Parts: sequence; C-alpha cells; structure tokens
Amino acid sequence: MAIATITRKVLNALKHRRTQQRLHAELRLHDPRLLKDIGLRWEQGQLVSIHGVDEQNKRTQRHQAETRDAHETCPHCGSRLT
Repeated sequence: MAIATITRKVLNALKHRRTQQRLHAELRLHDPRLLKDIGLRWEQGQLVSIHGVDEQNKRTQRHQAETRDAHETCPHCGSRLT
C-alpha cells in the first residue's frame, strides 16, 4: 500500500515537472515583442515580469493616496476639508 502511494506521488511530481518544462519551452519560442506585450521578458535564462514584484504594491499605495486626497478636498472648490 505504501509503495503505491509513493509511486503515485513520484509520477504526479514528474508529470507536473514535465508540464512546467513544456510551458517554459513554449514561452521561449515566442517573439520578445509578444512577451513584452504581456509584461514578461527573459533575463539570464529566467522569465521575469517587466514591472517587478513591487509594482502592485506601489499601485495600491498610489491609489490609497489618491483616494485619501479625494476625501480630504472639496469636490467643488478644491479646498482642504479639515
């Protein structure tokens, strides 16, 4: 029973690895301009995001600042609401 479980786990791991390798190889065949359009690029053999990991965090902070400014100013005259 334990051998069957181990064998199944090994086969699943190999299947997952093969799927990931196939996906990675397919992306390598795409034109760099197409990858740029979807926000990716090749860097030292690794597929990385053009915007980086912190881009989402910066976008959220910018949105929070804009929202805070919108609530602190009058929509009609633009003066501070304090």
